[in-house]
Amino acid sequence: MKKRELGDFQTPSVLADLLVNVLKTKKLSPNVIVEPTCGEGSILIASHNAFNPQKSLGIEIQKSYTDKLAHNLTNNISILNKDFFVSLPNIKEFISENENILFVGNPPWVTNSELSALGSDNLPDKNNFDNIRGIEAITGKSNFDISEYIIKLLIDNFSHKQSFFAFLCKISVAKKIMNRLWKNNLQYKSAEIYPIDSKKYFSAAVDACLFYLDCSEKKENSELVVFDSIENPVKKYTSGFYKNVYFEDLSKKSALTIYGKSQFIWRNGVKHDCSKVMEFSITNNGLQNGYNESVDIESDLVFPYLKSSDLVKDKFVDRKRILVTQKFINEPTDYIQIKYPKTWAYLTEHTEDFEKRKSVIYKNKCRYSIFSVGDYTFKPYKIAISGLYKSLCFKLITPYEDKTVLLDDTCNFISFDSKEKAEFILELLQTETALQYLNARISWEAKRPVKTEVLNSIDFEKLAKIENKANLYYGLFGSPVVQNLLFA
Repeated sequence: MKKRELGDFQTPSVLADLLVNVLKTKKLSPNVIVEPTCGEGSILIASHNAFNPQKSLGIEIQKSYTDKLAHNLTNNISILNKDFFVSLPNIKEFISENENILFVGNPPWVTNSELSALGSDNLPDKNNFDNIRGIEAITGKSNFDISEYIIKLLIDNFSHKQSFFAFLCKISVAKKIMNRLWKNNLQYKSAEIYPIDSKKYFSAAVDACLFYLDCSEKKENSELVVFDSIENPVKKYTSGFYKNVYFEDLSKKSALTIYGKSQFIWRNGVKHDCSKVMEFSITNNGLQNGYNESVDIESDLVFPYLKSSDLVKDKFVDRKRILVTQKFINEPTDYIQIKYPKTWAYLTEHTEDFEKRKSVIYKNKCRYSIFSVGDYTFKPYKIAISGLYKSLCFKLITPYEDKTVLLDDTCNFISFDSKEKAEFILELLQTETALQYLNARISWEAKRPVKTEVLNSIDFEKLAKIENKANLYYGLFGSPVVQNLLFA
């Protein structure tokens, strides 16, 4: 438990040496080296031996590591047994005014929500540190990696100096940090990513890298260079901004032609955080919930249900149902007691499951409330795509057994009243123009790569014109004037 709580992935010496080899190509001459979470010290010692700074500092919360390190270090390496989250004053005191500083390390690969679930107090101050808007924060976008917080804090406090930052972290963390720096117009000399084989070095199934940021010179910059790997540091492509739009690969910036605002709002599927009660498998004896209980309730509030894994299959597989207690946000649920007594009895029997839900979106809401529902949820035709899978597999979802099919909250979708309209928009999404645009903008190594933010930036009117289908588009959805009224 403690190892998981601390995100404890100790860096093997061979990887520490590879990290140092990349840094050597930069011709660095740091006066000071600081590792904020040094663990057993492989990166700290390898960096100190390679660059021979005047002094080095390693900070580590686990005393077993610091005690061991203290017996095997030279006089100009200092070890501090302390929580990083309260050690900034120590780092500032350690560094003189005009020194070149190299910050290195491998901060914990664990998120703040994972630590909270473990009941850990090894957390930074709880705040919405990226200023995410309220609805996004409470539905999960405020979740962050502890490594992200540590690297961000160091950059915030020391990027104004002659500083260099070199950290092993998830690729998604490195890109989140860079997007934040671009948003805040931070000046830097260069930023680079060197992918590493996390399975090989850490037995971890995540896309990870060496993230390098050079702040020794302050320049206007909005680029991030991605290399082949830490073992083979050959440049692959450059990410960054073009005309204020982020591109995963700037060489594909010509795809900007369909950038704009989608005429149809992409949304996530139903969120309930109570799968054992709200989701059912279909058996020969009827519905079965996550507790393997047979469930006998009225059918009106039960709908066919698809998850991300279903969307990447070749054919529709009828395997799940979902109980939907509301048709719109904040709809009172007391009507169920009168109109659907079996369903109400079932929900009442499992009230404790609903009370255990931790998300603040359910706070002060009516009993058995859900989230991400509205008129769009119950329209008969949808175009859907998994937010989790690393493929652009758009699917047309049609009614099943005379009921609209619902999607879970890992899916993205737009909905329509007619099959003809849905089929036309699906055809546009499957064009080379649309696929090139999405591939140019999506960061495929992210935990949830396909985001509504990018999907909602597709201007379908522009796309229809490029594909010589403008007349069909206007025939189905009206002229631009009509569209402005319809989609305002």
